[in-house]
Amino acid sequence: MGRSPSPVFRTKREVALDSLQNAIELGHYAPGQSLRQFQLVKDLGVGSTPVREAVLELLARGILVQESHRSVRVAELDLDRLRNIYRVRALLETEAARLGTAKIADAAIEQMRALLRQMIAAKRKGDLETANRADRDFRALLYAAAENPILVDLIQQTWNLFPGSVLWNIPGRVAQSIKEHQVILDAVVRRDPTAAAYSIENHLRSALAALEAHVSAFAKRNGDKRSRKT
Repeated sequence: MGRSPSPVFRTKREVALDSLQNAIELGHYAPGQSLRQFQLVKDLGVGSTPVREAVLELLARGILVQESHRSVRVAELDLDRLRNIYRVRALLETEAARLGTAKIADAAIEQMRALLRQMIAAKRKGDLETANRADRDFRALLYAAAENPILVDLIQQTWNLFPGSVLWNIPGRVAQSIKEHQVILDAVVRRDPTAAAYSIENHLRSALAALEAHVSAFAKRNGDKRSRKT
């Protein structure tokens, strides 16, 4: 009998960082929301030192913004920053899609099919957390096939730069994203690297356009509210 793989050891700092980042990614802490250390210690179930280290890491990434000595807030969505993130993502992810499509195994393609079905089922149930996770896993499978761990690591870093839950909560975005994932999958199944890269680029352009419209509408609503008060 073969041995079961040993569990991967994770430091308390890593647990705190992953937990805090996931909470922001899934929208449990919204853009602009203030966070205090004692609250994070309670919510994340870890000590104050790993929470402080996790906060410092996310401050360095621009995901959190310092408010006071004891308080931070989740960074608001800034259009210029979003556009820069998506420009970098397009450069990295189109290359990963092109390389991955040329090398991906049949078994990985079947996994991508299963993840797309999972996204569809999650949308029907209104389970945005599962849909978001399946979306990431879908693309991660394709990019991993590129066999370039540095490229994949850089892509992962860009994914961590803003909370994707904002995108998934935009009305109609999940349905549109599923259609775009089907186009990506079709290109991968055909083993067409150029078409796969192009479909990834279109997917990212579509996502950015949805975010731009969402942020602009949010700013307009806030502006209208302030005008009525004055």
